[in-house]
Amino acid sequence: VQLENERACTDHLKRIGAYLAPEEFDSLPHDDGEYPVEVSVIIPVRNRERTIADAIESVLEQQTEFDFNVIVVDNHSTDGTTDRIAEFSEDSRVVHIKPERHDLGIGGCWDLAIRDKRCGKYAVQLDSDDLYSSCDVLSQIVEAFQKQKAAMVIGSYRMVDFNLQTLPPGLIAHKEWTPDNGRNN
Repeated sequence: VQLENERACTDHLKRIGAYLAPEEFDSLPHDDGEYPVEVSVIIPVRNRERTIADAIESVLEQQTEFDFNVIVVDNHSTDGTTDRIAEFSEDSRVVHIKPERHDLGIGGCWDLAIRDKRCGKYAVQLDSDDLYSSCDVLSQIVEAFQKQKAAMVIGSYRMVDFNLQTLPPGLIAHKEWTPDNGRNN
């Protein structure tokens, strides 16, 4: 089913002139911009009282040779999420944004974060119920950006329960992002 969907979507992209050929890459523009930090981990969140603190802690535990912050966009949580985020208020790396608008959704929260003056050169997504698996994940992501001269990097994750035991299907490696057609998925 996945392959059939991919073929249908790829054919559609070709018909409307939006297909990205595998050999066609534009160079990234030179960036002399000044940023407050090298990396911002962006966490859009709504009602994740049980998981948000662990997500933030997994970011703060990253060991890097560059400065980073975590921008948490609290999309009008009605449980204890806001209080859990506030527990990190003493750490200057934690930026807590509470949008004025109520119609943002995840994409709107992301947009708000990347346009914030505290956002870094690289914006990295972390879901509000996810954790980094080791203390060097951010360094690996930045290395991939730089080595591949990429505007976007797609990572992988492992499905786990609250005890961090692997759940089926286990590793989600995004193998649909192939050199031949990944950019069109």
